Amino acid sequence: MTAVGIALIAIFLLFTALMYLKRVSAMLALPIMALLLAMVANVPRQYILQKIIEDCADPVIHPLMAAIFGGMLALFIKNQGIAAVFIRYAAELGGDRPLTIAISLMLATAVLFTTLGGLGAVIMIGTIILPIMLNLGIPPLTAAGIMLIGISMGGSLNIGNWQLYISVLNVPQTNVQIFALVMFSLHLLVGLIFCVWSLRRSQLRRFWPAPSGPASTGAPSSPSTPTVRRLALLTPIVPLLLVLIPNLVELTQNALGVSVPFDIPKWPIVPAFIAGLIFALLTANAEGEIAIIAHLILFLNIWLMAKFAPANLQMHAGPGTTVFDAVVGGLATIIVFLLWEIWAWRNAIRQNRSRRWKLALLTPFVALFLHHVMHWPPLSGFFIGSLLALVVTARRDTVQRFTKSVLESFESVAPTAILIIGIGMLLNAVNHENIKNALQPFLQSLALQNGILFVIVFTLLAPLALYRGPLNIWGMGTGFATILLTTGALHPEAIMAMLFSVGALQGVCDPTNTANVWIANYIKVDTADMLKLTMVYIWPMVAVALVIAAFLYF
Repeated sequence: MTAVGIALIAIFLLFTALMYLKRVSAMLALPIMALLLAMVANVPRQYILQKIIEDCADPVIHPLMAAIFGGMLALFIKNQGIAAVFIRYAAELGGDRPLTIAISLMLATAVLFTTLGGLGAVIMIGTIILPIMLNLGIPPLTAAGIMLIGISMGGSLNIGNWQLYISVLNVPQTNVQIFALVMFSLHLLVGLIFCVWSLRRSQLRRFWPAPSGPASTGAPSSPSTPTVRRLALLTPIVPLLLVLIPNLVELTQNALGVSVPFDIPKWPIVPAFIAGLIFALLTANAEGEIAIIAHLILFLNIWLMAKFAPANLQMHAGPGTTVFDAVVGGLATIIVFLLWEIWAWRNAIRQNRSRRWKLALLTPFVALFLHHVMHWPPLSGFFIGSLLALVVTARRDTVQRFTKSVLESFESVAPTAILIIGIGMLLNAVNHENIKNALQPFLQSLALQNGILFVIVFTLLAPLALYRGPLNIWGMGTGFATILLTTGALHPEAIMAMLFSVGALQGVCDPTNTANVWIANYIKVDTADMLKLTMVYIWPMVAVALVIAAFLYF
C-alpha cells in the first residue's frame, strides 16, 4: 500500500475518532475531510474547486430539497396546532403500553420502508411517530433507535436496494432475496431486544409535553390558538399516501400478476410535500375544507366516467370537441358533481354562509373548464383549481402562520442542510480516480477465501462503513465492490453478503446519514450519542450476519 493510501486511511480514522469523541462536529469534519483527502491524493485543483466545492450539492440535491420542503410542512403542522392534537389523540390510544406502541411503530416503519426511501420519507414518517413515542415517555435516543432500526429493517426488503447487487455484482435475484430475508429477520430480532431492554419501566419518563386540556378541533380556546379542524389531522399522512399508494399498487400488480383498472401517478417526494402544504393551508378553515371536498367529488366523478364510460367522456372532452359540445354535452358526464353542487349551494344559502364559502364552491368549475374546454390534463386543472381555492379561502392569520413556518423552517433545517452539503463534498471527493487508486491496494488486501477469516476481518472492519468510509455502499463501497469483483478477491455472493451485513451498521448508526441527522435535529439529540447507543446492538448483529454468510457462501 502506498504512502498516499496510508495517509488517506489515517485521515479517515482521525476524523472518525474526532467526531466520535465530539472534538469536532460532523458539519465541520466532512468538508475538511473531503478537502484533505483530495489534497493528499493530489487531486487536480480544478476538480477541487469545481466538483468538490462548487458542485457539492449536485449528488445530494434531492435530499436537500426534501429537507427544506419537509421542514416547511413540519413547522406549519406544529404552528397550526395539528401536531399537538395528533399527539394527544395518539397518547390516549397508546395509554400506558409504550412497549407495545414502540414495537408496532417499528414494524410499521419497516413495512413502509420496504417501498419508500430517502430523507423525504424519513421526515414524513418521523413527524408522525417520533412525537407519539416521546409523548409516551420513551427517551429521545431510544425513540431514534427504534425508528432507525425500523428503517433499516424495511430497507433490507426494499427491492430498489437489491438492484445494485443484481446489476453490478451479477448475483442471482434468488440469492439476494434469501440473504435479504436473513437480514430482515436479524433486524427484527435485534429490534425486539432493543425495545424490550430500552423500555424497561425505570427508563420511561415524559419528554414531549402533551397539550393541556382537551384537544381543540372546533373553536379555538384563545385568540392566539389556531383552530384545528378534523380534516387537518390528515395533513401529516397526505404526502406519505401520495408517495406510498402508487408504489403499493405497482407491487400488488407485480406480485399478483393482475392489472389494476386505474392509473395513479407516481409522486416524487418534493411535489408530495408541496401538495401536503396546500392541503394544510386549505384545511386551516371551513371554506378550504369545502373546496377540497368539492374538488374531490369532481375528481371522482371524472375518474369514474373515464374508467367506465371512456367513449362518452372522450365525446365531450376530447381534443376534437367543440366548445358547445364540451359545455352542453359535458353536463351529462358530471351529473354527480352537479347534484352535489346544487345540494351544497342550497345548504349554503339556508345557513347564510360567507362569501368565501360560496367562492370555494365555485373553484372546481375552473378545473372543469381547464379540462373539458382547454383540454388540460386532469391533474393540472385540479392543481390550478386548488391554488385558486387557496387564494379565495385563506385567512390573514393562516397566511401569517405559514410565513412564520417558512422562515422558521430555514433555521430549523440549516444544520441538516449544511451536513448534507458536506456529505456531497465527501462523495465527490472519494469518487475521484486518484483516491480510488490510492486505496485499491488496501481494498485488495482484504481478499479472503476462508470463511473464518471472512467473518473475523469484516466484523472488525465493519465500522469502516461509517462516515462514508471504504465499506460504505453510499461512499466508496461501490468502487470497493467492483475492485473485489474484478480482481477475484471474493466471489459475488460473498461480496453481496458482506456489503449487506456491514450496511446495517451504516444504515442504523452512521452519523452522516441524512436520516440520522434529521432525526437528531428534530428531537434535539447528538448523532454521536445515537451512534454509541445503537452500535452496541447492531455491531454484534453484523457479526451474526457474516457468520450466516460464511455458512452460505464458503
